[in-house]
Amino acid sequence: MSAFPPPPTLEPAQAEESHLTKGLVRLTMVCNERCPFCNVPAEDFPAAPTPEEVIDGQIAALLAEGGRTLTISGGEPTLLRRRLLNTIRRARAAGVPLVELQTNAILITPDYAAAMAEAGLTSAFVSLLSHVPEHHDLLAGLDGAFPRCLAGLDALLAAGVRVTLNPVLAAPTQTLLPDYLRFVAERLPGVRSVSVSAVQPHGRARANLHLLPDYALLGPAVREAQGLAAALGIELLNPYCGLPLCVGWADAQDRSVEALEAEIGGAKALNIQNEHNKRQGAPCLRCALRTRCGGAWVEYWAERGGSGLEAPLRAAPPWSLEAADPGAQVISDTLDTLRSDDAPTRWWHTAALAPGDAARLLGSAATDLALRLDPQDRATLIELRRLQRAQAEASPQLRRRVWLWIDTTGHDEAQVLELARLAAALDAHGLTLKGAAPRLRRALALALPSLHLELLP
Repeated sequence: MSAFPPPPTLEPAQAEESHLTKGLVRLTMVCNERCPFCNVPAEDFPAAPTPEEVIDGQIAALLAEGGRTLTISGGEPTLLRRRLLNTIRRARAAGVPLVELQTNAILITPDYAAAMAEAGLTSAFVSLLSHVPEHHDLLAGLDGAFPRCLAGLDALLAAGVRVTLNPVLAAPTQTLLPDYLRFVAERLPGVRSVSVSAVQPHGRARANLHLLPDYALLGPAVREAQGLAAALGIELLNPYCGLPLCVGWADAQDRSVEALEAEIGGAKALNIQNEHNKRQGAPCLRCALRTRCGGAWVEYWAERGGSGLEAPLRAAPPWSLEAADPGAQVISDTLDTLRSDDAPTRWWHTAALAPGDAARLLGSAATDLALRLDPQDRATLIELRRLQRAQAEASPQLRRRVWLWIDTTGHDEAQVLELARLAAALDAHGLTLKGAAPRLRRALALALPSLHLELLP
């Protein structure tokens, strides 16, 4: 029995819920598998193990920052048995309540699992890549890895270690997640959580892009798996290295790490700051959930053109005829009343801007500006220009969307086109024109294809 106090009782989603309370140490970058999709391949790092004093410093830093979970990873940390056991003991002795092992499990025997549990290990994150032996071995880059992984899982569960499985969905397995869950329920009934990752176009995967899944095929499989998991009593989790909300997770934001992190803070919960490796694209511009999702990997847009990405809930300005999900957005005529926890989309609805309003907007919890613009209102136009300049330096996913409403009654076709060009020049995302003739729609769409247009009678 472990000499350390039992860890806090947490549901799987709670244990996963925030990177803000997690710390990571890598004992070694050497690995006994050669996954063709690995995004931290051994060949990119020194072979020497991480010095123990460095690891001790990382543990101390985690505790100083209020961290609760130490993740021990690699490479493959089980290659260094004595060092792994010592690291677990030191972390628990220092006061870390949750110590997690990331592993492929193929070296874990019953006695090894028992020793880790005795040292204080609380959970394991195991890369059972597929329930199909051939697929698992292909993705692990090692023949015979499948039965050894299962044996390691059996040992961990028998030792009382909580296990989360991590299937990394790839092109060969992109439609098989429901079958994977059925296998887990039958063969590994002690496993109650599955964290669904997908091959990222990084590391070795850059040379194996045929493994990159198509989100258009993956989305339906994930949505089917959501219902099946609930019936089987298995909790599906969407980690940071998982999928955009529209790929099966729009109705499970409480189990999506990005959505949870965005909801609890960061940039006034406008969005998650991950624009260096993920980004939003054209399908995300009308999404009411864009502030809860970082989008897709930058390379996915390049390699797949955004296939399978489509707004599951569309944001609609206050005056729109289009129905919008009432739980996804709120509208206020007063900027100061908007709170970051109101909804993913938060409209400031106003008829004019005063000097300083651009700065107030950018410092507020508002995610979107709905402006009933009078083109003759010079003060408002000046403030819109200020907003445009201020947002030019920001990542697109962190900018406030701007939707303009203009009454074109009494204007001829040329004047309406000029007003639309004005909206585009002001970096408006969308434009509603009241009183514009329907026949103008095609001319406007051809002239300004990036502007979302709505014509009202």
